[in-house]
Amino acid sequence: MPIMPAISSGARMQGLVMYLAGPGKANEHSNPHVVAASSRSLFAAGGAGAEMNREHAYELGHALDEARVLFGTEVTRRDTAALKAAQERGVKGSAAIAEATRDENVWHCSLSLPPDAEALDDATWSAIVHDFMEGMGFDDPSAAQVRWVAIRHGVTKNGGDHIHIAASRVRDDGSVVAKWRPHPTRGGNEGDFARAQRVARELEGKYGLEVLSSYTKQMASRGRAHAQDGATKPQLDAEGKVVRKPRIAEAPSVTLARRVRAAAVAAESEAEFVRLVRADGLVIRSARYDKSDPRAVTGFSVGLPASEYANKHGQPVMHGGKKLAEDLSLPRLREGWIDDTNSRADALAAWDHADERATTSREQTAPRQRAAADTQRAVSDAEVAARLRAILTPLAQSAATEADYAKALRNHPDILARPRYAKGSTTEVTGYAVALHTRLACGADGKEIWRNASYLGGGLALKDLRRRWPDSDSHRALAASAWSRTHRGSSAPRPHDPRTRQLHDDARRWQRAVTSINDPHSRVWHAVAADTAGALSAAARGLPKQQARSLNRLADALGAVSGHRRPTQPRAARSYTSARRIAATMLAAGRDDTTLLWLATMKQVLAASTAISDAMAAQGHTRQARHITQAIGQTQRHFEGQDHVPARVAAPAASPVATRRVTPRATPRQDRGLGR
Repeated sequence: MPIMPAISSGARMQGLVMYLAGPGKANEHSNPHVVAASSRSLFAAGGAGAEMNREHAYELGHALDEARVLFGTEVTRRDTAALKAAQERGVKGSAAIAEATRDENVWHCSLSLPPDAEALDDATWSAIVHDFMEGMGFDDPSAAQVRWVAIRHGVTKNGGDHIHIAASRVRDDGSVVAKWRPHPTRGGNEGDFARAQRVARELEGKYGLEVLSSYTKQMASRGRAHAQDGATKPQLDAEGKVVRKPRIAEAPSVTLARRVRAAAVAAESEAEFVRLVRADGLVIRSARYDKSDPRAVTGFSVGLPASEYANKHGQPVMHGGKKLAEDLSLPRLREGWIDDTNSRADALAAWDHADERATTSREQTAPRQRAAADTQRAVSDAEVAARLRAILTPLAQSAATEADYAKALRNHPDILARPRYAKGSTTEVTGYAVALHTRLACGADGKEIWRNASYLGGGLALKDLRRRWPDSDSHRALAASAWSRTHRGSSAPRPHDPRTRQLHDDARRWQRAVTSINDPHSRVWHAVAADTAGALSAAARGLPKQQARSLNRLADALGAVSGHRRPTQPRAARSYTSARRIAATMLAAGRDDTTLLWLATMKQVLAASTAISDAMAAQGHTRQARHITQAIGQTQRHFEGQDHVPARVAAPAASPVATRRVTPRATPRQDRGLGR
């Protein structure tokens, strides 16, 4: 049972202690009591281990804050996001700095056990906390004392045993506890977040607890921010009643990791990856930290649009690729993409364009517009138009042709679209109308609110968009076909679609390749898990919500074991696998086709996932293997009896006319196995 630390900072010690000793937001706290403290006097002030009441909490809070009040020491941090937001609003100089300065004299850390772990007694928690605070540098024999207390008040909402540590950043001589301290072995400085993880792993070994497998077996795992987790939970009143529904269904970092992995697995090149991410409606920016070449892209950050999730300043919350998952850093992703002079030049152009669009959209997004876009249901014509513009603009910017744009409209889950034809024609499209899905906005009669794109502004009229797209007979024919499918809306799946047979064959090859790996301890299993997770994520993008949820859960479980720590390999070191072809086809397919395509690959992909689970169990990742197995079972239940094996197309009869034999030229998409 690993120890999971979570750190936050604040300014009000009294408020934190009162909350920890109180009933909680939904009366979830039970028997709050002190299990450890930095001194006997603080332990006594908190009730000496007995159940705390309001008087105990009040006295304890003042005792913890006494050194800061006595010396008047200020502990501040400059919030870079707040500073940037202030500068964008026109606040300059010291006024912007003052607005972005945060008081952080309170250090708060929770130490939690998994929900399935056996609870510890107070004595064990006390010993762990004392060792933890010593390892964190608070109990430093060479410095003045720091006041801290550990409070236990029942299990978490998920059922895990845990304790909370409230510590002052001000020592008893008025000095400040430094968050950054020298690393004990490797040199350099180490922040409190990384130090907490290292110390927790050491304590797991010391106290005979389960050591986190990601630490002992070099497999990285990622946590989530408190703010993101909090946004997924309802707000409750004192009686436990819901007063506000969750803002979002899941933490943005989870959503982003899944969608970025799907795009990365489906892409053949770096430029295609950037375009797929932007076409998916995400905000992506490059990181350029190479001092020898300022234009070189060394990494990237990605976030949901501000209309879906934003910080308190109304800006998108950006996540670095490596922060999402170990295998989603740009150097690791480049191992699987085409690498030549042309592809690198194309990638640089794609990054430049993405950075330009991200900056423009950030500058043009006003706080009032962002607040309106955050509402779940539009209630006025202006709000409907604003929401439609916010959705259509990135789709139009990402589309390379008119056919791409029509397809993007058809596949987007939040909008409906229908073309407008020239009089007397069934193919010549002169414009189009769009509407939000009724779950987002509807009229008094409960039906869609349609808007002509010409009246939305922002250059979204079809005649304006066509100026940016290529114009030829072939492009017009493809566009007419795409608009026709958009007009039909939900069409019946085509069982004889040649892609169905191709994907079925790809899935069979993938299953055979995965199950032929002889060594269960091979590192290649982690790359296999990444590619399979990408294929599942791509398939889930076009499935109904309930079915997509089961696939996403399996994709997340596989993604959790894909981030093996290892040295970065050269670009294009990995081959383009069958799973990557599946992901590319799934992302390119319309919602009408995805279900049939998934059913054609389901058995083989699930069989490959089972093999991955067995390999993870053999490597000692038992918890992750159990999650994969549970997700496989849930997916099988959702699709029980729905599998589809496409009929094999008979080979055409040989022509009596002699033909010249042509040897097909190998392409980068050709499957060359699982070599790394």
